[in-house]
Amino acid sequence: MARFRDTLLLFRDLISRADADINLPAAALVMARVHYPKLDIEPHLQLLEEISTETAERLQACEPANRLATLTEIVFSELGFEGNTEDYYDPANSCLNDVLERRTGLPISLAVVYMAIAERCGRPTEGVGFPGHFIVRDIETGILLDPFGLGQPVGKDDLLALLRHQGVEDPQWNDDFVTAVGQRDILDRMLNNLRNAYQRRLDPERIEEVEALARTLGEVGDEGPGTLVQ
Repeated sequence: MARFRDTLLLFRDLISRADADINLPAAALVMARVHYPKLDIEPHLQLLEEISTETAERLQACEPANRLATLTEIVFSELGFEGNTEDYYDPANSCLNDVLERRTGLPISLAVVYMAIAERCGRPTEGVGFPGHFIVRDIETGILLDPFGLGQPVGKDDLLALLRHQGVEDPQWNDDFVTAVGQRDILDRMLNNLRNAYQRRLDPERIEEVEALARTLGEVGDEGPGTLVQ
């Protein structure tokens, strides 16, 4: 854990601020140092910025009514981001550097990428912690999008079908299924996914590091907004 101390300090610094002000991609990239101890996050932040800037420039030429469809087309069809259905529990699916380079990942890691690009395009989004399958809401239209499913819009019937696919018998709709979640909650869910991946691989050292990040996240959150950097 000694080598991991600098990572914990950087992570604490990134999350010690109001929830809405947390740089989600940067914090997620720092978490990826569990898998890549020497990871330099800056080139990956720069890559995400370049992708986002190019996308924003293209969206400016679109009619406002077509911008959401164009955004999802660029991110998922042209840039090629997609859900990893072949090796879902690969830890790389939760490492944002790998997601950016390989263009594949879990629902929540793809959501982080999509949300960052959308924000740069002036299109606010919010993460939605649907049970077992993270999705994104386009705030302007209220449309729910599935980043794991190539950004396709999803409604109640689609989401209930997802629950059935997960093994839930006769699921009943609850509006809480599509409640928005904050940045810390997204990071916590990503850490949980990473922990599960290492548990499957019987990797106690990396599990310990993930849990140290999770404790740091909890400690900073428990300090309350009065002590956070505004």
